[in-house]
Amino acid sequence: MNEKEVKRYFKKLNTTFVGVNKYDDFAKMFMNLIKSGNTTLYQKERRERRIFDDSWMDSVEGAIPVIDKLTRNPRENLAKVGSVVPVEMAKRIDKDTVRHLAMNTQLIKEIDEDGVVKPSKVLSFYYEADLGTYENRFLRSLIDKVYIFIEKRYDLIVKKMRTEYVNYFNIKSDVEWNEAEIEYDITMRINKTVPNDEVDKRNQELFDRMTNMRKAATNIKMSSFMQEMRDYAPVTPPIMKTNIIMKNPDFRQCYYLWVLMDQIDQIGYDIDVFERVIDFKDDYLKDIVNTLMVLYATIANYQEDDFLISQDSPFEYRKIKRPRIKKNDPNDQHIQPGYYEFENNQLNQYYLDQIRGSNLSRFKTLREAGVPMNQAIDIVFQQINAINTAVYEDYIKHAYSTEEAATLEDKIQIQKEALEV
Repeated sequence: MNEKEVKRYFKKLNTTFVGVNKYDDFAKMFMNLIKSGNTTLYQKERRERRIFDDSWMDSVEGAIPVIDKLTRNPRENLAKVGSVVPVEMAKRIDKDTVRHLAMNTQLIKEIDEDGVVKPSKVLSFYYEADLGTYENRFLRSLIDKVYIFIEKRYDLIVKKMRTEYVNYFNIKSDVEWNEAEIEYDITMRINKTVPNDEVDKRNQELFDRMTNMRKAATNIKMSSFMQEMRDYAPVTPPIMKTNIIMKNPDFRQCYYLWVLMDQIDQIGYDIDVFERVIDFKDDYLKDIVNTLMVLYATIANYQEDDFLISQDSPFEYRKIKRPRIKKNDPNDQHIQPGYYEFENNQLNQYYLDQIRGSNLSRFKTLREAGVPMNQAIDIVFQQINAINTAVYEDYIKHAYSTEEAATLEDKIQIQKEALEV
């Protein structure tokens, strides 16, 4: 619908109103009736732009090719596998073969005159690749973590990336005449997305980047590496800092990505809101009254005769009241300034590293001060326990506060719940 067409239509309609209202007795009477009643007006237009956090995107984009590279050439351990096979099929034997044969003499076929043992079957060995290294399990867990990390943010930006425009209008009016009472309570809300907005363009760029990341992460998750690793247990924090993870540049980048994702424990966006309260000028008020009059006349036209306001008594023109303009309307609800959903990272590698660094620094300070090692370790652990106790007590104090309890029974119930924690 073209906005110019709407305005052109309104001008045609308004021209008709001007001509009719000037000479029509009903129009004169009804307009005075509405203007003399109690009318409350509210209108506000608002533009809501959602600003998404993209601080993590460069790190994830840079790490995905590294993860893909590692999955294409995973590290393997050679696992020694033994099986009892006919002697002619044995490819490799060693001292374990001799030991096994000595313990299982039923596998000896014969012993010749020279004392040569001829077995019917022997324990043979072969080596097969074992992908169940800690580094591969770490990589498998990281891929799952990255996939979920991207997927949650992708779903959110799909739903909320567009800039929205809202125009909310409400009018309430009531008038009495003779035995009739007319009440209006009309609300209109216009919602639309705003194209070619700067923030909208930025969000589109983020969406395109996220789409590419999501596609790459999905391909890795569906790779043969992940299929082969599905029988191996994932790793959980604390992540073991093996030599490979810390010294191999690719694995080290993967570790830092894990820490980064643990550090970002929120999914959401900020809101940039522009609001404007509409100024009801005289011409605008006159056109609104025309609308109310047309609405009444339309409904009255399709009702029984006794619905109409009695015309028997002559109409006495009343004193006009200025409509009351509201600044706020409780029904005009809009988005709060920002939405965030917290990730459940359970044991968080980022905070674990922070605590570890703090404890090591404290331990080093104690040792440099001449404190024996055993005592330094005890002091560090005592401080850790003191922090844990303080955090727990603070949680209980605020989560199970009895200050707002209305009765003694409520206080007792809250204390019982606290004891069960």
